Amino acid sequence: MTEQVTDANQKQQATAQQVNIFAAKEIANFVRSTLGPMGMDKMLVDQAGDTVVTNDGATILRTMNVTHPTAKMIIEVARTQEENCYDGTTSSIILTGELMKQAEGLLAKKIHPTMIVKGFKLAANQAEEYLENLTIDEDLLSVAKTAMTGKSAETDKDVLAEICVDVAQAAKLSDISVIKRAGAKVGDSAAIAGLLIDKSMVHHAMPETVQDAKIALIDVDVTLPDFAQQMQVQVSNNDAVEEFIAKRKVQLQALAEKVISSGANVLLCLRDIDKLATEHLAKHGIYAARRVAKSDMEAVAKATNARIVSDIDNITASDLGTADLFQEVHVGDEPLIKITGTPNSTAVSVLLRAPTKHVVDEIGRAFDDAVGVVSLAYSNGKMLAGGGSSFMYLSRMLKQFASTVGGRSQMAVEAFAEALEIIPATLAENSGLDPLDTLIELRTAHSSDDSTTYGVNVYEGGVIDMLAEGVVEPFSVVSQAIQSASETAAMILRIDNIITAKKLAEIGEDGFQY
Repeated sequence: MTEQVTDANQKQQATAQQVNIFAAKEIANFVRSTLGPMGMDKMLVDQAGDTVVTNDGATILRTMNVTHPTAKMIIEVARTQEENCYDGTTSSIILTGELMKQAEGLLAKKIHPTMIVKGFKLAANQAEEYLENLTIDEDLLSVAKTAMTGKSAETDKDVLAEICVDVAQAAKLSDISVIKRAGAKVGDSAAIAGLLIDKSMVHHAMPETVQDAKIALIDVDVTLPDFAQQMQVQVSNNDAVEEFIAKRKVQLQALAEKVISSGANVLLCLRDIDKLATEHLAKHGIYAARRVAKSDMEAVAKATNARIVSDIDNITASDLGTADLFQEVHVGDEPLIKITGTPNSTAVSVLLRAPTKHVVDEIGRAFDDAVGVVSLAYSNGKMLAGGGSSFMYLSRMLKQFASTVGGRSQMAVEAFAEALEIIPATLAENSGLDPLDTLIELRTAHSSDDSTTYGVNVYEGGVIDMLAEGVVEPFSVVSQAIQSASETAAMILRIDNIITAKKLAEIGEDGFQY
């Protein structure tokens, strides 16, 4: 009988690899049906019963209740893809799952995991070189339309794509703010040179329009200090009560007067504003809004050259931001703050409209991805034909490259090349086409170096020149998907045991070692 040498729970090598491969394939299968223009949606329901309907891979994976450690590692691929490229999350996950499926077959042939990892990394690096041969010049409008194809925004992609290109060329991503409002057609969406903030005035007597705005940004409550509010005061008659109330009112008015004396005619507060202070501000024609989001405060500070103040007593004119026009406008029944004519003219805002809240939320996710992709394409200028054409080309080239690789790693390179075909195969399958017949047609179309842009015709079947159809995507989206998938597959394949580890000791606890 073997002696137990650890109290940790271990899974032996074969079992650990099988579990990891199963987890990768399951995650990939979960999002696979969402890929492409004909992809399906998922309904995500949380414990409170709130629902999100989307086919955005990053959103699906981010909100999934996943407990398996390997599955969490795979979902990290989607997070990396989303942060760096804004699109291609579903492709990267599907490719990761297919690489693990191919690895499963190689492991069954007794090929060592290290040799598989070596072949996968060799193939990924070679694929990066081959991709450089596919770069094309294409207009950004085609990039935006491609990014929105297959999502709720597709029906109105012409309008949204133009907005997307305009704002991506006008400002950095960090300077673009997006406001979503239900109750109108998607075609009513618009962009402005300035800022939109989803807030309104705190008192009806405040002005809706402020010319030559002097904007104060305060990130603390405009009220008396906490200790002053929590004091217990005992009084013996009504006169003392009235005196106490009067003094408190004077203190709050003095607080509001600090803002007024700085020269501000607009106050945006991160926290709350006392009603008495609000009343005093309104009497002096000051516009005020409370509980403004921190991101909006920072955007206003950047656009207007304001400084966010935490000490109201010491606010001065030098802390104020400026703008030619500060307005409260109505979109449907709901008000919005609109700021235009700011010193930093790079700030732009987009107002997205849709008939219902669920639709406008999904439109917002599609627009965020599209504007990120367009910004990426605008900054590096390198693009590729879409529709799975680049994956098909890489598959053909890597199969040829495999014959030059010695040893068992050759089989891993060939397996990597086979795995790349999962993207066009999935596009065909989600469109109701036969994936095998489609792959045969694609292989025939890609048999020469003059036909590298042929991809899946998801609408009519067969293959078609993606470049002629204006279906393009940024170089980095495909490159990052391949690199992330190969690195994740390599990391998982190196795992031969899954061990339940005890919590590491922290400083101050018994057993902590320096």
